[in-house]
Amino acid sequence: MIYFPGYSPLKRPELIIRLEGDGNYTNIYSLQQSRPLLVSQTLLHHQRQLPSFLRVSKSSLVNPAHVVRIVKKGRVVHLRLQDDAMVLVSRRRVSETVAALDKLCKLTEMLPE
Repeated sequence: MIYFPGYSPLKRPELIIRLEGDGNYTNIYSLQQSRPLLVSQTLLHHQRQLPSFLRVSKSSLVNPAHVVRIVKKGRVVHLRLQDDAMVLVSRRRVSETVAALDKLCKLTEMLPE
């Protein structure tokens, strides 16, 4: 269970697709809500609560269960998520992210788009 100030606790964190940090705030995108949930906690706080999620950039935390594929355009790598969002992977975290997804037996090849 994850607690957010001012909101009821989220009982099923596997429904979270991604989290996007914006300074001291975080937008939480989940399958339960049509609009993102804005909470006044940093992305690092949520990264500690959700150790199975992947930190793909300074401002993005992704649930690997909702990654549909890896898209590579030149030297730029994005993750396409279940909600059709494209999340940019920081170039310093590309190898770490791909290795983590390979470890989960998902998306073993980078697909061009």
